[in-house]
Amino acid sequence: MANFPPLKNYLLYCLDRLIDDYQLSWPFLDVGCGAGDVSSHLAIKGWQGEAIDFSDQAIENAKNNLALFNNIKVGKSSLFEVNGNFKTIFLLDVLEHIDDDNAALTKAASLLAINGFLVISLPSNPKEWRWDDDFYGHYRRYSLEEVKEKLILAGFEPVLFWDFTYPVFFFMRRLYTKIKSSQNKTIEQDKLKRSIASSAVNAWDIPFCSNFFSRKSFFWRFIYRLQFSFFRDKVKKGHEMLVLAKKLTE
Repeated sequence: MANFPPLKNYLLYCLDRLIDDYQLSWPFLDVGCGAGDVSSHLAIKGWQGEAIDFSDQAIENAKNNLALFNNIKVGKSSLFEVNGNFKTIFLLDVLEHIDDDNAALTKAASLLAINGFLVISLPSNPKEWRWDDDFYGHYRRYSLEEVKEKLILAGFEPVLFWDFTYPVFFFMRRLYTKIKSSQNKTIEQDKLKRSIASSAVNAWDIPFCSNFFSRKSFFWRFIYRLQFSFFRDKVKKGHEMLVLAKKLTE
């Protein structure tokens, strides 16, 4: 569901509130940047930073989408190959694709300035595992307690946990995973290959429904306000969470 445009836009809606409320700033590192949606959003705000991905197709798309922004460096790389010092690091739909996620968090901490912020989105609630997790090459879904423990172990102070799916996107996913069974999908057995392809494929594409709902901008603005106002703290009810953590010391 990560490639469903209304959900992407709601994630950006939530990111804007994090940026404003916690004074997040650049230089930034966007890990697993995909087509560059988040980096483009930040570039428009005047942010400077780097966008990386280990997928050739993703980097090609990101370079095309970020061609007008000289303030963003785009390159093929993994998190573990990066050097530098950043004030904000984004790991959006990344950790679930990495076998050793603890090492990834430790590496992210080493790249952050003191008092810098780490922003993560990841699939939540293990009981919500469905065939689309296999389709995208996920290793796991996370419980709230597990994420807190991993962040503290890596040297972060957890700041907040928001769900950005419940209730609308949550029930849409429940319905979609019943309508489109895994039997209708050719699922590549190599998890790495599935992860590399994940930013360019959409397990959720039901053309009429996707196109119809994606056009309803007024409808979605109403949903965004409703979900953010009343449901963002329902982390144990939804299927994806947005996490903010802060690095306090070296």
